[in-house]
Amino acid sequence: MAFATLISKELKTVRMIAFIGSAIQLVLSFILLASFTAERAAGNTAPMLFYSTYSWFPQLGIAYTTGVDGISVAMILLAAVVVVSGVLVSWKMQKLSREFFFLLMLLSAGAYGFFISLDLFTLFFFLEIAVIPKFLLIGVWGSGKKEYSAMKLALMLMAGSAFVFLGLLGLYFNSADASGHYTFDLLELSVRPIPYQRK
Repeated sequence: MAFATLISKELKTVRMIAFIGSAIQLVLSFILLASFTAERAAGNTAPMLFYSTYSWFPQLGIAYTTGVDGISVAMILLAAVVVVSGVLVSWKMQKLSREFFFLLMLLSAGAYGFFISLDLFTLFFFLEIAVIPKFLLIGVWGSGKKEYSAMKLALMLMAGSAFVFLGLLGLYFNSADASGHYTFDLLELSVRPIPYQRK
């Protein structure tokens, strides 16, 4: 949906694509909520439901691993409501409308990816994807001292991301099991004896 807004020429079409895309996301989030509730009601006590994994870089222990718990489902539903609201509030946007709705859809993709990621590397990847749209949305379409605000946000996020990345590397290089296998998988990390843990 995000890239469809870029190739559309008419403003009306761009708006409709953004709205339909965000509405589909909202409907899917409610379906996810219903499915999650049904699984829990059926007695499924797994820490993460709808677990799936695809190996990206097996040599480094990086995989596209996804799943949800109650908090994830709630955050996805909240994000879907916010995105639909954002599209409707910005319906009369005239300035670079295609680019605006593209960035809004890209931001939502980063948010959804972050909430479902169970691999620290892919979680960080989606977190950083969301930074670029935030910067541009504030810097181009913001109000007041928008350039200052966008730059301040970018610097704060970059500094925070640097510390987060160091933390991820610290966990990764202290996650080796008996066979010397390192991992970014959150579920595996939760059961491995990381030396930095304190009781």
